[in-house]
Amino acid sequence: MKDKKMIFRISFLVILALLVIGVTYAWFVWRAPEDKSVSVSIGQITVNYDDGPDITNNNLIPVSTKEKGIVKDIIVSSSSPTTLYLNLYLNVKSISDYLKEDSFKWAIYNGDSVITEGNFSSVINGNDITLLDGVAISSTPTTYTLYIWIDGNMSNPNDMFNQSFDYYLHADASNEGEGSSSSSRTSSEMLEYLGLSANEGTPDFSQTATTDEGIYSAQDDYGTSYYFRGASTNNYVKFANKYWRIIRINGDGTIRLIYDGTSAHANGESSTDRRIGTSVFNDAGNDNAYVGYMFGQAGASSYSNTHANINNSTIKTVVDNWYKTNILDAGYSDKVADVIYCNDRSMKSGIGYGTIVTYYGANYRLYTNKSPILTCSQKNDAFTVDDTSKGNGALTYPVGLITADEVAMGGAVHNTSNSSYYLYTGYRYWTMSPYYFEYGSAYVFSVREKGIINNAYMLNDYCVRPVLSLKSDISVTGSGTQTDPWIVQ
Repeated sequence: MKDKKMIFRISFLVILALLVIGVTYAWFVWRAPEDKSVSVSIGQITVNYDDGPDITNNNLIPVSTKEKGIVKDIIVSSSSPTTLYLNLYLNVKSISDYLKEDSFKWAIYNGDSVITEGNFSSVINGNDITLLDGVAISSTPTTYTLYIWIDGNMSNPNDMFNQSFDYYLHADASNEGEGSSSSSRTSSEMLEYLGLSANEGTPDFSQTATTDEGIYSAQDDYGTSYYFRGASTNNYVKFANKYWRIIRINGDGTIRLIYDGTSAHANGESSTDRRIGTSVFNDAGNDNAYVGYMFGQAGASSYSNTHANINNSTIKTVVDNWYKTNILDAGYSDKVADVIYCNDRSMKSGIGYGTIVTYYGANYRLYTNKSPILTCSQKNDAFTVDDTSKGNGALTYPVGLITADEVAMGGAVHNTSNSSYYLYTGYRYWTMSPYYFEYGSAYVFSVREKGIINNAYMLNDYCVRPVLSLKSDISVTGSGTQTDPWIVQ
């Protein structure tokens, strides 16, 4: 008999044991990897495959009882103070038609009690079989046993010779029973859903954050927001076949992400993959109007006409085009929330129109006071698509750029190097925050090569990193690390 190796790996959702099972002359062979113990957290639920996939009886032939087939213990527990519910699935990646037999069976037991059971007679490649559906998980470890076996009464065992069966186990969790669907969460509920916690107090924004300082809270326009600071190691997300870093959980429970490439990059890594391309901010810079993500009339004699949201900036067009191709047209837009992206044109000094010297709000907060904020003081600057209760409703798509305040909260300091925090890329990239109009030119904040935040002239060609927010009812798996990112389902 020829044994075929099984591939076992941890994938996004939940655990994910990728098990490749070969069938030869009616024998299954399941070979364990070197690491025989697997434990993965889903939010605050831990799913553990006791002793990994090492099977005592690793040759599966037609048998009289399920105990003589493949037997796998799955131990689950929860650290949440509230009840969480686990959904466990068997995804059939591929199965030969000859294996679609009533006699090729599976079952999930809790002790002597069967929870669910079935066979592979009508399974479709790529579909999930639900093994556990909304099972309440407590702090006491509970063992569920998965059985896969060939019933000794199978009609024609010869049909199973030299056939293959490829599957993996995955799971998700929610705070509601009877299935995996999640309701909208508040920001604190989202923090709990991800198995995270926030620090007390406020960090010193006059100092760069070069280590993983954890998560802090601040008020935004929706409520209490939770932001990551420093060399964060648990804010990796995979969504729309791209990798992202969580900037913060917005006050309404949505999750704000910044684009971080087609692979997961380590903190401190300099890479051009961590951008979608480069662009000027605007094609002109000789008027206060051009600090706008959208803008009105250059040469106008009033603030309102100058900063009316009529014309798209060059960088907005770049971001919108990317979103349409990679999110909307690719079928991922149903997971994206409509929230505020702030192009704060409030003024520290000046009048904000024409060629009059004007210093904008973020300049005062980040250069002078070292006091970043997450609120957007002017509704005209609060860019949204449909939300006109808090936002301006001027966007075409729910996507924008990071603000300089968010960069400061993430660990940067004005004109001070920091190559350790998670927002460092080794290249200059744009923020959405105006800096000033002076010396006949408009400037906005950028993040520079050494990780500092400082001014940047409109016509410079810098990197573009889109920012979007995921809805608060999403389901994710993983633990948020570089090797096990949160996977959006």
